[in-house]
Amino acid sequence: MLAHKKYYILLFLSLLLLSSNAYSNETNIHTQKKLEEYKSKCRYFARTTSDSTLIYANKILLIAQEIKSIEWESMAYQYMGSYHLRKGHMDVGFDYEIKALSLSESINDWSDIANISNNLGVFYFRSKEYEKCIRFYRKAIYSMNNLIEDSENITIRQRSNLVSMIFNMGEVFSVMNQNDSALYYLDQAYLESIKHNFEEQEAYVIAIRSRVFFNQNKLQLAINEVKSPIQYFKTNNIMDGCNEYSLWLIEYYIRQKEFNKATKIALDIYNGEGLGNTKYWKKEASRMLHLIEVERKNWKNAYRYNNEYHFLEQQLESTDIKERIERIKQNYLSKKKEAEIVLLKEKNELDNKILKQQTYFIYAMVFLFIALAIGIYLLLKFYLRLRTAYANIREKNNEIEAQQEEILAQKDHLQNYVHLLDDKNKQVEAGISYANRIQAATLPVKNKMEAILGNITLFYQPCGMVSGDFYYCSGKLYKNNERICIVATVDCTGHGVPGAFMSLIGNGILNEIIKVKHIVQPSDILEGLHQRLQTTLSQYEEYGVQDGMDITIACINYSQQNVTVSSAKNSWVYFQNDQLNYIKGDRRSIGGMDLNTNRFVDHEIDVSREKATFYFYSDGYQDQLGGEKNRKYLVKNFRNLLSHIVHLSNWEQEQVLKTTHEKWKKQQNEPQTDDILVLGFSVG
Repeated sequence: MLAHKKYYILLFLSLLLLSSNAYSNETNIHTQKKLEEYKSKCRYFARTTSDSTLIYANKILLIAQEIKSIEWESMAYQYMGSYHLRKGHMDVGFDYEIKALSLSESINDWSDIANISNNLGVFYFRSKEYEKCIRFYRKAIYSMNNLIEDSENITIRQRSNLVSMIFNMGEVFSVMNQNDSALYYLDQAYLESIKHNFEEQEAYVIAIRSRVFFNQNKLQLAINEVKSPIQYFKTNNIMDGCNEYSLWLIEYYIRQKEFNKATKIALDIYNGEGLGNTKYWKKEASRMLHLIEVERKNWKNAYRYNNEYHFLEQQLESTDIKERIERIKQNYLSKKKEAEIVLLKEKNELDNKILKQQTYFIYAMVFLFIALAIGIYLLLKFYLRLRTAYANIREKNNEIEAQQEEILAQKDHLQNYVHLLDDKNKQVEAGISYANRIQAATLPVKNKMEAILGNITLFYQPCGMVSGDFYYCSGKLYKNNERICIVATVDCTGHGVPGAFMSLIGNGILNEIIKVKHIVQPSDILEGLHQRLQTTLSQYEEYGVQDGMDITIACINYSQQNVTVSSAKNSWVYFQNDQLNYIKGDRRSIGGMDLNTNRFVDHEIDVSREKATFYFYSDGYQDQLGGEKNRKYLVKNFRNLLSHIVHLSNWEQEQVLKTTHEKWKKQQNEPQTDDILVLGFSVG
């Protein structure tokens, strides 16, 4: 009898489960249809920036959050962001787009990431925020490349989108007048356009490339380049492209003083001969004719075309206002009708939903009754198991107490090892402290350096107790009856104790080369230091140490009033006539098996007429992590900082360097990354 009852219960539960699955499948299909319908509505209303876009986007968002679909949630935020951006609500629009981007990134939806990033880049481009624009364009290109790599069948649309994104990067760099970067991306887009026969994109790339040549003042090259896309757009009846780049050609001819050619093209646009007779292009042609007549000093015609330009501009503004009013009216009527249809549909859906809820409520009550009976049975079974488990726990507790006594005995034994480690640690710290005093003794005293160089700026902050960075000053030397001084800043491999050993070796070799061998030419000093370090560390042998150092060294000739500087890897700056001069170091290191055999370059600066202020530094300051985004300080920010402090007193410069470094670290509570050395001095 019991077996029969169990069979009937299982049969009933199976039927209930099948019914539940059927309902679940039906619900999923219905939900998918709803989402597709709302998506279609969003796409339609987004074209006219109708407020209905937000209504249907919110419907998509609610369903997406209910079914936990990241793809649909991202799509809802994309439509919301696009709507607000078109309306001019930039902050709100960007917030929604960033939310969509974050969701798409969480599931590596490369297609959405590429499209959203590209759209954000376009809006930043229109807002003239070019740095942010470049960041999003780069993300778009990276995502599109990932999408193409992951795709088994690469579509023409995907390749076309990639070419457009690369072209966008070239265009923004051309606007920023960063011509080398612009040509780099435009050439990539050009090759891809030719490779996949994208003729229209090829024409746009060539047109923008002409603008880069124009920026570089390569006028004839710019003129020859832009003619091809103009002809393409004219042949294919793409009037806006033809007119826009014809106006560029006029601008090129004006710069080249070929006013007759410029006038002919401008009059063709003005008179609408084959280029589309629209008021907008006539207005732009009037502006160009005005500029041509001003260059020719034909003031009467210039005045006439200027008046024509402002008259057409006012007409276009008036027409635009009328069109906006008509669009608002049509949107209102469309939304009113759409709202009536939506209300009727929602009423029918509500009636069906109530009916289904009543049916499933009955099923749920039956299921609840059966579940309650099963629950009582399981609870009784659980109670019996709990009693058995409690007995096992008491037995385990007894074992744990025995183990605890053994652990306490071992704790006393470990305490002795802790005391022993403390003693060893104190010995190591004492050794490093003594090494610090030795290293400090090898560095030149600031007062003695100032007696030779005058007031100096010295910001020296080791990462640990000892440093891999050190500075060098030879004192006054006399050679060929000339009074000279050698100054250097050195960044040895590593920091701490290893770097300190290298600094002591480097300091000793410099003294040998300069004070014993009397070599004072900076490039010769670096060459000698390189060879001597290789010999000292046996770097030609298999067991040799391949460490080295980066160095900037200067020879100040007070008799001839000039400064000669040579540098291995380290960059340096000097200010003269209120102008910052940034010099990159030679791409050779001191020490190690360096295959670069080019001689070190000497840079000679004349200070006989105008004083110059020099700054030598290691990479510790610019590599420090911190700031709002926990990034490196970077050499660009460091050079800007030097530009702001160069006119301050040396003491004030040191305080600003120290304060700026501390604030940068403190924003992210970052420790010091590397040894820091900045040495500034003036000559002349």
